[in-house]
Amino acid sequence: MNFHMKNILLVTVGLVSTLFSELTFAHAGHDASVSFMSGLLHPFSGADHLLVIILVGFWSAFALKKIWLGPCVFIFGMCLGVLAGLAGMPMNFFEFGIATSVIAIGLLLMIKNQYSPKAILLLIGAFGVFHGFAHTQLFVDSSFAISLVIQDVTGLILATAALHLSGVLLVKLLKEKSTAIARIVGFSSVLYGWVLISQLSFALLGGAGV
Repeated sequence: MNFHMKNILLVTVGLVSTLFSELTFAHAGHDASVSFMSGLLHPFSGADHLLVIILVGFWSAFALKKIWLGPCVFIFGMCLGVLAGLAGMPMNFFEFGIATSVIAIGLLLMIKNQYSPKAILLLIGAFGVFHGFAHTQLFVDSSFAISLVIQDVTGLILATAALHLSGVLLVKLLKEKSTAIARIVGFSSVLYGWVLISQLSFALLGGAGV
């Protein structure tokens, strides 16, 4: 096995391991502070949030000529979700939306660009809405200065952009191997998403809030 193939194998094992290493929700374990650092760290607080953001960047570099479109649409949707959350708009079962985004991004990696890019970008924007809305649940029930909220959201946007970029760079690193890796990671993401859906369903049937 040459050095390049070893790198490919390590990347694949690392990504697949990440998919199943943390069966938690996107904002589980995130503390109640609101600051630039809390926003910056939030995408790393749960495997589902982390993976969707990285894989949006991966898919964009994998399937689009204009690579920046996917990340920009996701971040725009995320900002809309933040505004919706701050405005107190109801979004029942948003956790199911996040789990569904894990499944959907996996499917997109498996099919690459067999469907309209415009339709897929709208879907990616919807992913962002769910993830942004989830983040605002951290502080909608508390009183925080607007300056702290702005700092928090700024950190969230910067971290999200950096993770999108890591997904793009991963495709550049993998080069011709990206198609095979995309199928493996996509399939794993779909499985992981169904685990999340199952967890949420059992919690709902057991009377826990979603």
